[in-house]
Amino acid sequence: MDITLDENLNTKQDNQVLLRMLDRGIDDMETGRELPLEEAFEKISKLRNEQRNART
Repeated sequence: MDITLDENLNTKQDNQVLLRMLDRGIDDMETGRELPLEEAFEKISKLRNEQRNART
């Protein structure tokens, strides 16, 4: 195995971030803070457009 210590730490950190995101998502669903699918995609599109516009 040629995995360096840094790569292993990055993988662990990435996994921890993903697990925290999943936990927050589950918490949101349990408390009813979720958007209908169409509204969620509209919000995603809006946020992406705002990010693109901010870069230029």
